[in-house]
Amino acid sequence: MNIGVKAEANERRALPKTPLLSCYFPLGDERVSTELLDVYAGEGVDIIEIGMASLDPYLDGNDVRASMERADRRNWRADLDAVLARLASYRKPPRALLMTYADAVHPGLDTPDLWRGLDSLLVVARSDDPLAVRLERQASDHGVLISPFLALPLDERDLARAREAEFYIMLQAHDGPTGPRAVLDPANEDRIARLHAAGARAPILLGFGISEGTQARQAMTLGADGVIVGSKVLRTSLEGRAPLATLLADLRSGLDA
Repeated sequence: MNIGVKAEANERRALPKTPLLSCYFPLGDERVSTELLDVYAGEGVDIIEIGMASLDPYLDGNDVRASMERADRRNWRADLDAVLARLASYRKPPRALLMTYADAVHPGLDTPDLWRGLDSLLVVARSDDPLAVRLERQASDHGVLISPFLALPLDERDLARAREAEFYIMLQAHDGPTGPRAVLDPANEDRIARLHAAGARAPILLGFGISEGTQARQAMTLGADGVIVGSKVLRTSLEGRAPLATLLADLRSGLDA
């Protein structure tokens, strides 16, 4: 993609300057209706992290794993179109980020149509995974902005990736798999400072383990620009609209306090 088109995409997808709330929405999970996106948008979620099912979600805990097992991977285009159409119906639509693993059978490796309608791509993969590199190149060629996932421990390659981030940076807030935790690791303050010192300019969002507004507020005090909440949002979405609205309002309030 030429520089002018890329610059236009960056401007169109510029994130709000307020604290950012990115929340997981599972692609193709029949137990999580696209109608619940109304709750996400209504409670001030800035980015929908659309989770594409993987055969090996090695960094995810039980909630996301179970959802991915329920998902029908054959209908990804129709399911993705339904999500994007729902988002487009809102007066102020949240941005659409595709969260995916670097699977050998990933449709993005040879299906350009995957990237239609997406704002950003976040690939969970081990360092220098050639499949992840290919996916990011395909996405970038189709105007999709790259959000690097930085796993712990941080190394020099992570610092370089942070400098190149185009949308946001997802920093793993805890070792181990996803899932709610009682305490947010205070060592994230030093990690965030290290990323800034290395030249990172994109918003840094903490993900893994955050499940309530007080933790979202703590993330901000540690220097984060926002949070990513997956397992807790997914778990609560199975309980219905009202519990989901309560959770999202709590997270939003914690960030904005």
